[in-house]
Amino acid sequence: MNDPVLRRGTWWQQQDDGAWLRWNDASSTWERSETPPPPPDGAELPPAPPMPGHGGLAPYSATPGQVPNYLVWAILVTLFCFLPTGIAAIVFASQVNTKLAAGDVAGAVEASNKAKMWTIISAVVGVVVLVIVIAASAGTTTNVTFNP
Repeated sequence: MNDPVLRRGTWWQQQDDGAWLRWNDASSTWERSETPPPPPDGAELPPAPPMPGHGGLAPYSATPGQVPNYLVWAILVTLFCFLPTGIAAIVFASQVNTKLAAGDVAGAVEASNKAKMWTIISAVVGVVVLVIVIAASAGTTTNVTFNP
């Protein structure tokens, strides 16, 4: 695979089989191109995007709004549903923005997924416990009588 080249503001890279890849800024990915790049124009080169297939993060990082942290939901299920798993949800939810700020997008996504999972578990356990309590209390009756 050859080094990327910049042509008219777009990065291009030729693969070993002769096909060309073009960098798509909108999706931050390399896309196969049916046409070769235009001829060079001699412009100064900004830093090249990551090589395809070599991992690494895209040149653009996620912002806190792009990876949900589920913190509000985690707090609500902790208060109203099931405390032990709700605490786990809060812990993972609080890690999301911290990891994004450190540039760890993959870690932030993983923490977000775990926060979502523990939030759902807390809600389900809370509903199950509520149903059991209602069912148990429905079986008991109290007769209050007043005898003068």
